[in-house]
Amino acid sequence: MRAPIRWLATATTLWLFVSGCGRRDTLVSQGDRDGTLHVGNGAEVQSLDPHIAGGTVDQNVLSALFEGLVTLDEETFQPRPGVAERWEISADGLVYTFHLRHNARWSNGDPLTARDFLFSFRRVLSPSLASEYKDVLFPIKNAAAFARGELKDFAALGCRAPDDFTFEITLDHPADYFLSVLRTNVACPVHEPSVTHDGARFDDRAAKWTRIAPFVSNGPFRLREWKDHQHIAVERNPHYWAAARVRLNAIYFYLSESTQSQELAFRAGQLHTTWDVPLSKIDAYQQSIPAVLRVEPYFESYFLRFNVTRPPFTDVRVRRALALAIDREAIVKNVLRGGQTPATALTPPGLAGYNPPAFVTHDVPAAKKLLADAGFPDGRGFPVFELVTLSSELNQRIAEAVQQMWRHDLGLDVAISQKEFKVLLQVVDNAVLDYAIARGRWIAEYPDPLTYLSIFVAGNGVNCTGYADPAYDALLDEAARSPTPAARLVILHSAESHLLEQMPFAPIYWGARATLVAPSVRGWKNSPLGFHNYKDVWLER
Repeated sequence: MRAPIRWLATATTLWLFVSGCGRRDTLVSQGDRDGTLHVGNGAEVQSLDPHIAGGTVDQNVLSALFEGLVTLDEETFQPRPGVAERWEISADGLVYTFHLRHNARWSNGDPLTARDFLFSFRRVLSPSLASEYKDVLFPIKNAAAFARGELKDFAALGCRAPDDFTFEITLDHPADYFLSVLRTNVACPVHEPSVTHDGARFDDRAAKWTRIAPFVSNGPFRLREWKDHQHIAVERNPHYWAAARVRLNAIYFYLSESTQSQELAFRAGQLHTTWDVPLSKIDAYQQSIPAVLRVEPYFESYFLRFNVTRPPFTDVRVRRALALAIDREAIVKNVLRGGQTPATALTPPGLAGYNPPAFVTHDVPAAKKLLADAGFPDGRGFPVFELVTLSSELNQRIAEAVQQMWRHDLGLDVAISQKEFKVLLQVVDNAVLDYAIARGRWIAEYPDPLTYLSIFVAGNGVNCTGYADPAYDALLDEAARSPTPAARLVILHSAESHLLEQMPFAPIYWGARATLVAPSVRGWKNSPLGFHNYKDVWLER
């Protein structure tokens, strides 16, 4: 390790020298001068329609382009005013009244009113749009019934716009976390004239409106350029209500799934931040240049999805056997080495005071017995199957480790299939389920355990396993109607225990995130939810 460490230290010291002294102009040094932030974004975005986009790479860009009624502080999760300058909550916790800013504008200068939110919430919950992420709005009165097509009259939904600057939301039951939900993409407004341009349907899943200039949004930045497989460039939005406080002039998001390429670009002074850090480089940065390495807490759950509609994974004994045969401690210690912890459940600990059950362990004898009970002693007769993952170093190495464990301990023949992010989303789609076992990952959308546990509710847009269990759904419904927050957490714990008994997924690890951030970047906070308020970020030479 000594030689690579010396080489890395020398290379990065050289980068700091040339970018700081101006001997060789780089994107970073130029960006420091003109206020342009260069960000590694991890992968090609799926969509810039906030009601359809879901991946964290999409959300990273959308957080610069759109703003909901409220925002959150990245570190504390405390709600902050967004489009709404203030709000009141009724004593029974059911009615939220938001007072919108009179100077709120779309990026083309059009006024932004409460009716824009009414249109947008109707669009998100429309059965014909089929947004995969609409479930976060289900605490709203009659939202679930409307989204499932059981209720046709949108006027019966708990959303009203009494005037242009008042938006009222009525919940079906109290939800202490609801304000934080309103920061998510699906709670952001979209510009009705753009969405319905030239007679387009408001529920067009192709989101053609995002490709028509000008792209109209309401966040601190507006779209300048979108080049597929290259970059998305945004510039400061002069019509944003707090434009005078935005200190960056532009941001370039570079769409690359290669952590190695991003790390090289960072060292060459072409990126201010990376999406990840190559596993092989984390130790070197920690020892030689810790100032640019950020290892942050991250509400991430990494797991493997089982397609429970495809034999032999229809058998819970098979699913549990495969889960018990995974040595998570070895993966975290020998493969990742970035602050992650072995996962014993789906939900990471620490969300709103919740502690998940310590359910899943590494137990090869128990796994072998379960597999034998299912009719596959020592793996005999078990069909060859594929483990589908992403084409990146981290995902590939995890897949290889699991493949070796299943082969060695259970006698199973496992192939690895690598996909681009967009393709992976297609094969695990609820309507397709064209896989046996697939890599899964979830970053908390809001700081509450329900952001994880609701994934496996029957019909949830991101379930992607075919799993449906009325008993599990009933427990989550009971938790939603529990009399106290403490009682709610107890029921959620029971629900997760029940889910783990059925094992539609195999947990691997809970996350920490390693990134590289240039010294000139200021206002870049730790963000356990993975988003950044780019309006608070600036650059110093």
